[in-house]
Amino acid sequence: MALCSNTCPAVNVALKVAFFFTLNYATITADIGLSSGSLSGLLPPYDELYYRGVRAYFMEDWERAAEFIEKSISTRDMLLQIRRKCHDECLTAGDDTLSNLDPVEGSFWDLRTLDWMQLRAECVRFCMGQSVSPAGLLPVSSDIEYEFGTRNPYNFLQVTYYKMDKLQKAASAAHTFFVANPSHLEMRNNIEKYRRMTGVKDESFQDREREREKHWEMYDAALLAESSSDWVKAVNMWKECVNEMLKLTEECRAQCVMASQVLPEETDSVQGAYERAAALSLSLLSCKHMCVSLVSTRPGRVSALEDFLPMQLEHLHIAQYKAGDLKGAVETLRSLLLFYPTDSDSLSNLQLYTQNLEDDTVAQETGPIQEIAIYVSRALQEKKLLYFGMANLDFKFNDPDLWTPEDVVPESLRETCRVEKEQLHEKLKQGEKVEEVDDSGFYAGGPVPVVGVTITMDDQVLNGTNRVVLDGVLSKSECDRVMQLAAVAASVGDGYRGRRSPHTPHEKFEGLTVLRALKLAQDGLVNQSDARLLHELGETARVLMHSYFRSHSSLYFAYTHLVCRSAIPGHQEGRSDLSHPVHVDNCILDPETRQCWKEPPAFTHRDLSAVLYLNDDFEGGEFFFTDRDAKTVTAKVKPSCGRLVGFTSGPVNPHGVTAVAAGRRCALALWFTTEKHHRDLEREEAEALWAADGQIVVKEEKGDGESTSTSARSGRSQVRERNKERERVTGRRDEL
Repeated sequence: MALCSNTCPAVNVALKVAFFFTLNYATITADIGLSSGSLSGLLPPYDELYYRGVRAYFMEDWERAAEFIEKSISTRDMLLQIRRKCHDECLTAGDDTLSNLDPVEGSFWDLRTLDWMQLRAECVRFCMGQSVSPAGLLPVSSDIEYEFGTRNPYNFLQVTYYKMDKLQKAASAAHTFFVANPSHLEMRNNIEKYRRMTGVKDESFQDREREREKHWEMYDAALLAESSSDWVKAVNMWKECVNEMLKLTEECRAQCVMASQVLPEETDSVQGAYERAAALSLSLLSCKHMCVSLVSTRPGRVSALEDFLPMQLEHLHIAQYKAGDLKGAVETLRSLLLFYPTDSDSLSNLQLYTQNLEDDTVAQETGPIQEIAIYVSRALQEKKLLYFGMANLDFKFNDPDLWTPEDVVPESLRETCRVEKEQLHEKLKQGEKVEEVDDSGFYAGGPVPVVGVTITMDDQVLNGTNRVVLDGVLSKSECDRVMQLAAVAASVGDGYRGRRSPHTPHEKFEGLTVLRALKLAQDGLVNQSDARLLHELGETARVLMHSYFRSHSSLYFAYTHLVCRSAIPGHQEGRSDLSHPVHVDNCILDPETRQCWKEPPAFTHRDLSAVLYLNDDFEGGEFFFTDRDAKTVTAKVKPSCGRLVGFTSGPVNPHGVTAVAAGRRCALALWFTTEKHHRDLEREEAEALWAADGQIVVKEEKGDGESTSTSARSGRSQVRERNKERERVTGRRDEL
């Protein structure tokens, strides 16, 4: 919605929805004689409410737009809850009839089966009819499903609430939409502008759909606990993640059973009752198995995390072993073996665990987790039916699992399935090598335009793509001056105030930005010349990066940060962590799948990264590059005064920092972007303040035809204009 014209896809979809709903709903209400307002107190159709809200939006009737779109969201949520409630209440309806089934000839077992189906259908119809209007029970269009699946109602709400001056609600709606649409740059800009608005707090940015995705929070928390070797917490988080995933899978399967389905259209082929019944049954089973993919797909991503449940069990049993819970590790490992019963690593681990439990025969004989055993047994029985349908009834089914055993698949399909499975395994193993090509548009090997700066290490020496180490960027005296600035100001710089590092409890972390350095200089706490030097060093680094990587467009500062990491005395013994864990600067690295996801909280707009070192009088703290597995180190760089490491910010350059075991390591971290709207506004504010005091400031190059000359307005007026720019939020047709 943000900065989107009336011809954007989201609007086209909404208009189609409105048009078709007008025609279809008029027919429906005429046929059943109900008003769309659902005066009976039963749930109305949520797609009608959404249409009304969208229509009010385009009429700029903001109050009614917010009212109807919010009602459409809440009505849909209530419908899903009612479906699950009725599913559970009717789960045993007709079971007495089934218990009397006798397949002996002449016992009319088929009629008893039909009786069971009718009793359950009657239960469902009565239960749903108690809460939902007849129109609300009808299936919605694929356009409506797409709108809600992509969270587009929150796109409308974001602008609607902004127009109503309800900024906290607008921020929440914007954040909820952005979580599922992380590449929507206009919404990212709006969120940043909301953050700077008076009255909008950090807690305003809540994901309103969070309850449906809680297992991903637990998944991330479990990985974080593992990275810090907090195995007890990791065990708890993995258990919660597994349980939440199983719960969400059951919720999804229940919706497959309860949701109204559009019957397939007539085809040229003639089908009898059995063929039709089989087709509907197979469609239902296929829907249930699609839940595996849906639950394994993060919001904003298009592909599922392969083998999600077995992978969680593998993490869990290792965490249990490291936490000392051998009985739990045996139980989890036996659960994992239900998926891969011949896996050599799992069998070896099981032998190790049971040997360590030699005095506890009860623990040795512990079976798999009951819920997992039921999950696997049910899945195998359903897969047999689905593959039979593929082989004999021309049914189409895409198996979402890699673990499906070969004996479940009919022989006529085994070779095809085997080839497809091998391709998937190879894809996971290799991490899609094609993605190792750096598509950033930057190419290392350009000239070094600063006198005295030399290339010490290039791509070949660093075993990678678009990497460089330059020496001589700073003199010893310049390093000393910035180190002195860091010593005086960093602990009160940007809020860390010398607290423990956000990456490790064994180090202290301090930071300082250019704007903060300027303000400290204005307060007389540091020398004005040292604050200016910090700014100038950034400009030098930008010139070097722009030239060496042969930037295809203007290069803007995204962020500049003077960072010091200090080892905490008495907290280094037995340390095995990193000062900064392996990561990628503009995407979220998943070492398991070797994928890198461009979505929050990654800074996806960053294009080039640089680290300018100030000292070497400390132990450890080496910079290193890795492969995408985050384990295979491809190159190491030892910091020293005036040394700069530069590289593209994308997935070809995972990197980290080894533990600082003693002393204090300081460096100037810089990130650059080609996107002007993501430039560092704080840095520009500092430049404007210097200009207001009559000081000449080295300005970065301008793009898009802008003049590089200084504006005739005063520096302070430039600051005011820039602050105004920060407060504007953009919508479909407006700059708000």
